[in-house]
Amino acid sequence: MSLFWRLFLGSVLTLLVATLILAFTPVTVSARASTDEIIVLIVGLAVIYVVHALIIRNALGPLAELRQALTDLDSPRPDRTVPVRRSDEIGAVAAAYNLMLERLDAEREESVRASLSAQEAERARVSGELHDAVGQSLTVLLLRLEMLGRAVPAELRDDVAALSEVVRHNLEEVRAISARLRPGVLADLGLPTALKALAADLRRHAGIHVHVRMPSGWVGSDELDLVIYRVVQEALTNVVRHAEGTKADVDVVSDERGLTVTISDNGVGIAGVPGTGMMGMGERARLVKGRLDHTSEPGLGTTVTLTIPRTTEGVRQ
Repeated sequence: MSLFWRLFLGSVLTLLVATLILAFTPVTVSARASTDEIIVLIVGLAVIYVVHALIIRNALGPLAELRQALTDLDSPRPDRTVPVRRSDEIGAVAAAYNLMLERLDAEREESVRASLSAQEAERARVSGELHDAVGQSLTVLLLRLEMLGRAVPAELRDDVAALSEVVRHNLEEVRAISARLRPGVLADLGLPTALKALAADLRRHAGIHVHVRMPSGWVGSDELDLVIYRVVQEALTNVVRHAEGTKADVDVVSDERGLTVTISDNGVGIAGVPGTGMMGMGERARLVKGRLDHTSEPGLGTTVTLTIPRTTEGVRQ
C-alpha cells in the first residue's frame, strides 16, 4: 500500500470513529441523532475526506515523482532530474537529489573520459610497437628472404618464394592491426575518409561489403569523431565475429534534433545479454551525452543506433 493510501485511510478511520461516537453515544448533538443530523454529519464527513485527500496528495506528490526518478536512474531519458515545485522539506530533498545526480553524471563522465583516454593511449603504444618493432622485423626478414631466393638453387626457390609470401601476408596483417588500433587516417583526413578506409579494410580482409553514407561537408570535434569511429568499428567487428553477415550499412544523419549513426547488417542476429563490446559502445555514447540502442532478431540481422543530441559540443549546428 502506498504512503498516500496509508495516510488517507488512517484519516478516514479516525474521522469515521469520531463521527460514530458523536452519532450513537451519549456525546451527541441530541439524545438520538435525527435523519437531518445524520445527513449533515455524512456530508461533513465526505467534505473532510476530500479535503484530506487533496492535502495529502499535494504533500506526497513530489515524493512520488522522486521515487519514479530514482527508479528510472539508469533509463535512457535525457533528463532524469525531478522538478522542484516547493520550498519545504520535500522540495529540499528533490533539490538535493538533482544536485546528487548532476555530481554523479559529472563523476561518471570524468571517469569514462579518463578510462577511454588511457585506453586510446595504450592502443597507440601497442600500435607503435607493432609498426616499428614487429613490422620492421618482418620487413627485414622479407628482404632477406628475397635475397636468399636469388642465391639458393633453383629447386629451392619455390619454397623460399612461398615462405616470402607468408611473411608478406603477416606483414600486411600487422600493419592492418596497427591501423585499427590507432587510426592515423582519422586524425589526418577526418571521419568520412576513416570510415571509408575501415569499410575497405573489412571488404579486403573479411569479405564484408560495407556501404557508408555521410553528410556532405562533415565537420565534427576530435572527441565526437573518435566516438563515432570507435562505435562503428566495434559494431562492424561484431558483424565479422558473430553475425556471419555479408554486408552492412553505416548511415550518419544530421538533422535539427541532433546526430544519428545507424549500423545495420544482414547477419543472424544477436541473442542473449549484450557483451562487453556493447557495454563499451554505451560508455562512449555517454561520453558525448548520447544514447546507444540496439535491436536484433534471429535471422533478421542487428541494428545499432547511436543518437547524439544537438546540444553536444562538436555536433554541427
